[in-house]
Amino acid sequence: CPRRCASARQATPLVMPSLSSAHRPPPSSDDSGGFLLGEEDPASNVRPLKRKPLLDDGSSPPSSSAAGSSAGDLLSSETWAEDLQKFNSQSSILSRANFGAEPLVQVLQLDEDSVLKTPFRRAAFQVVHTAARWLPALVLYGGTAGLLTCAICKYRWGMLLALTLFTMYTFVQSAALLVFSLVGIVKVWSNSRVRWYTEYCNWLAKEERSGEARPLSAEWKDTSRDLDWHDVLHIVMLPSYKTPVAVLEESLRALERFDLATTRMGVVLAFEQREAGVYQKAKDLQAKFALRFRFVILSFHPPDLPNHVPGKSSNECWAFQHLCSELEQTYRIHRHDPRVVITVMDDDSEFHENYFEALTYHFLTAPASRRYVTTWQPPVCHFKNYLRQPVVVRVSSLYATLSELAALANPLDCHVNYSSYSLSLALASAVGGWDPDHLAEDWHMYAKCALKTSGRARCQPIFLPLLNYTPEEETYWGTCHSRWEQAKRHALGVSEVVYAISGIFLGMLEVRGALRRFIYFWRLSPMLGKFAQVHFMNGMSVVLNVLAQVVIHLYMWRYWCYASSMQESETCGLLMQSSTQEGIAQEQILLNSWMVLWQQRLTAGVGIALGLAGGCGTLYFDLVRDRVEGDITEHPLIMHPFLHWIYLQLMCCLWAPLSSVVYGAVPVWIAATRITWEAKFTHVVAGMVGRSLKFEE
Repeated sequence: CPRRCASARQATPLVMPSLSSAHRPPPSSDDSGGFLLGEEDPASNVRPLKRKPLLDDGSSPPSSSAAGSSAGDLLSSETWAEDLQKFNSQSSILSRANFGAEPLVQVLQLDEDSVLKTPFRRAAFQVVHTAARWLPALVLYGGTAGLLTCAICKYRWGMLLALTLFTMYTFVQSAALLVFSLVGIVKVWSNSRVRWYTEYCNWLAKEERSGEARPLSAEWKDTSRDLDWHDVLHIVMLPSYKTPVAVLEESLRALERFDLATTRMGVVLAFEQREAGVYQKAKDLQAKFALRFRFVILSFHPPDLPNHVPGKSSNECWAFQHLCSELEQTYRIHRHDPRVVITVMDDDSEFHENYFEALTYHFLTAPASRRYVTTWQPPVCHFKNYLRQPVVVRVSSLYATLSELAALANPLDCHVNYSSYSLSLALASAVGGWDPDHLAEDWHMYAKCALKTSGRARCQPIFLPLLNYTPEEETYWGTCHSRWEQAKRHALGVSEVVYAISGIFLGMLEVRGALRRFIYFWRLSPMLGKFAQVHFMNGMSVVLNVLAQVVIHLYMWRYWCYASSMQESETCGLLMQSSTQEGIAQEQILLNSWMVLWQQRLTAGVGIALGLAGGCGTLYFDLVRDRVEGDITEHPLIMHPFLHWIYLQLMCCLWAPLSSVVYGAVPVWIAATRITWEAKFTHVVAGMVGRSLKFEE
């Protein structure tokens, strides 16, 4: 390793228990809180790192707090003072008293009161906002109604052309799903075998050989040093409501597998006050896991707060503000501290054992201009309870998983946050944290970051899959209904199209100059296109492809002929003769026939691509099969890869159309209708055995 990695060897290492076990024993009270990693493991090729405390003065952290406790609470005041004095003498940046007090990211305010100062601007904003709310319904219902109008007015050629072009678009998307699913699977396989700390040392050696200085950011005053591996602190926010304790413990045990969890990872357990028995539940979890992480902070979201829509976003909003207060008061960490990375995770999720090492690597190796305007996203894999899912739900989970993986692997895609993701504390603080009045928390946070940073925010994939549960109840039909409720909630994310359009309008008013306004819109147009594609594509694909077959075989069956029959006078000739008598030119018959030919071939291509893409689920499942719940030996069709592939092909052919309608198209059409008159929605929690579906009123 280069100097900054190897300098840790000068200190006498403190022998700690092995960190390879998922159930790592807590450190003892006389080990200085684990500031030093154990002796070098000959089999790991990873050299020991010297720990750096997070406090910037000689004060001792409190022994307890109302929010939570930490492993560092066992340290004496003298131990803290000695470690801090030694550390501050070696670091010029971290010894500053106001470290992290100044924002690292300059953002727009997007405040309606300050931007909409004139009556004309306020009226224009209302027009844009109202039009945006009606846009999804106009696209879905208006587009379909327009095609039907063309049919009634006998403008058959135009209708057939529109349907053929849409089928061509569907074919491109299906082919992209197939190709980039395979690319994503290869990336998951390769990233799972990377030793991220070794990669970091190699990268750092290359940087030092090149002699390039890497300051924290352009605004940073002291650029004499950059962050190092042992400087980064991970904080995981885990919002929860009525989740069984066993599921929460499993999620926390997955976090324990991070090698530096005891000293470089803190956890925020964000509960809802409305949950019965939540205080005892939180206290038990804190007592069990407090010594396994740097700290465990508890947050309780009060009910009936103004503008707080019950759900994940409002819970995170409250938890984030509580976290920032606790960090400043207890650990002297300011809300713009460049060392801290926030990770939001669903309470039923399981991160890959190397995710936080990979996150540290990507965070440290990012260019100075990108590190604090980047979010990181693992591919979400809905396979945790794959063996127990009903077949129609399993097909839906399969394609949702592959779609997410393919999108992250596609370099032309505008990646967005989904479910569980990471971002710097500096970015989260700069944009004001999470908003309490939105339902699609993940998309909304990314849109907020992108809008306020003038489109500089980007989502970077980390190809280490995160496993979570598909909604599940105790009965077959209960699980199907729970998945239906989740699909309707996800479809309400179409409201983020309204937020994006309104935010772009405010941003263009806030920036000055025509060129800067054009650049602002240009940077944000991919995000807007991504939001529209996900919802409008899901809503229109099934309807228009079915409509195309109805038009071809029922409504226009007398106005086209098969390409192979064009030279046969008995078949196509009679058709042209009868059509000529009705006033339709023979050239139009030929044109219709060619469009029907391409329409049918493209439709067949869509089916083949989607079927093969579903079969790719066999490869993906094989990469994560050890993390799937249940005994796979009891499912011979799934246990053997070849039989599993055949099973998936048949399952997709039989159930994919129904699944796409029930869990894809119909919820989007319902959501597009609801947002025309309703802006606030009640959050419906995903079904889980042992948890009710809806929030208490």
